[in-house]
Amino acid sequence: MIDTCPNTGELYNWLEIAVSTFKGRFILLEQLHERAKELNSGMPAYLQSPPGMAAFQQAVRQLVAEQILAPVGKKPATPQGLHLKYRVIKSPVIFDAGCAADIIRSIAPPAGLDYYFKNPQDFKRDQPIIDIISNFLRQPQHGMLTVNERAYQLFGDEKFFKGAGKNRSRGETVLRRLGLVYADIGCRETVEPFFSFQSKVFHALANRDIYIIENKDTFWSFKEQTMDKPARIKADLIIYGEGKKIISSFRFVEEYAVNLQRDRFYYFGDLDPEGINIYCLLSAEYPQYDIQPFVAGYQAVLEIGLNKAPVKTPKEQRLIKENVEQFLHTFSPPWAAKIKEHLEQGFYIPQEALSAEEMRERFGVK
Repeated sequence: MIDTCPNTGELYNWLEIAVSTFKGRFILLEQLHERAKELNSGMPAYLQSPPGMAAFQQAVRQLVAEQILAPVGKKPATPQGLHLKYRVIKSPVIFDAGCAADIIRSIAPPAGLDYYFKNPQDFKRDQPIIDIISNFLRQPQHGMLTVNERAYQLFGDEKFFKGAGKNRSRGETVLRRLGLVYADIGCRETVEPFFSFQSKVFHALANRDIYIIENKDTFWSFKEQTMDKPARIKADLIIYGEGKKIISSFRFVEEYAVNLQRDRFYYFGDLDPEGINIYCLLSAEYPQYDIQPFVAGYQAVLEIGLNKAPVKTPKEQRLIKENVEQFLHTFSPPWAAKIKEHLEQGFYIPQEALSAEEMRERFGVK
């Protein structure tokens, strides 16, 4: 192990490089420790030894002394005087007249120059993308394409503007830096369709009741019990929300020529923080639709769930007080109090508690 152990200077140089290539504004002490382990195969064991601990601590202190890192927080968090979090101090970039000329020559209107004047270090890296976009902007426009169609036409990659992964979203980053939107490069985002059922007389009705159902099983049971059979609930359009997907796909409702003044919109999901947060996100994204919670459905879910052993809410779910208050505003005070108490105790009830059999009992024609 001794042959593979660096001195403090070598470890400092290694961490200096690691910090210089770090993407974020802040780096944790734990992340620095993980980077130190990557120096060579013997480092994980060495860093557990007293000499290794001392070398790491000294390297971090030197990074602070050289103004490469700045501690975050008033007091150190370790007995050795280290902080748990550090701010990465970026080196100033020298901006010369030649670089300014390159930026002005490369960027075509209506793209803006401001970002690259302020961040010339990004210009050289982005220049190949900028050149392609600017060449397009200088040409006569030839009609509107979809985002993926334009991405393939310009870059040979249909996901260059919209897709997973850092590299495959870089085009969207450069567009934003240029101050452009998709319309500026002659393309538009397509609406993601949702799965739905509508009544046979949907388009003949003066006003319609439209239900957004969060989960698949409940969606099918709700269709079966309120649309396929006589029911006390009038369901003219039933939309499968598919969890959070509905936030992006709900725009597709415009294809149904809904009437914002006369049609009524209801959301029905799990009685848990995640379901309530989805409802609030949906309402905030589409305020023109005045989407309300499906009160009768949630009250039924609560009644049924309270007869079972309580189930703890998954840890990853976050209860947002403001969202709960917004969600409960359509419930009567007694029901709102019961739901709030159940949520604040850390319990949840899935909407599947309201089974097809329970729907038939509560909403069917007797």
